[in-house]
Amino acid sequence: MTTSPESSGAERPARQGGVASVRSIMKWTIISGALIAVAIGTIASFVGALLTGLPGVWGALIGAVVAFAFFAITAVVMYFTAESSPTTMAAGVLGGFLVKIVGFMGVGIALRGRDFYDPWTLFLTLAVAAIASLIADVVIVQRARLPFVDESAR
Repeated sequence: MTTSPESSGAERPARQGGVASVRSIMKWTIISGALIAVAIGTIASFVGALLTGLPGVWGALIGAVVAFAFFAITAVVMYFTAESSPTTMAAGVLGGFLVKIVGFMGVGIALRGRDFYDPWTLFLTLAVAAIASLIADVVIVQRARLPFVDESAR
């Protein structure tokens, strides 16, 4: 009895290498996101305290935490769905996107009408964290070692 290359496990090492690469990228994305959130949260808290006092600190801290949480959701979903089919991974990312929408609405509703934080500091912290995280993601993906093997060409 002969086995086809698809069923013999010939593609398994390449697939596992791809999974390891995706997981490595997502791990570094989460780590860099945390470091960025801490750095931006610290700097924004200092600037917010100088400009608006304690409300500026609260706005900066809320912005840094929300930014990290939102960027980490996608990375965590992709980390755990790396071994799945592309359809499953896409469904997970879409589910994560829906969680972000509901979370963003929840944060907005919870903070509406409150005066303990400065909304401009919150907004600017979120904007700077978003840009910094996107830059970090681009650098991480560009430096990643991704396998470029087309198994179907064999």
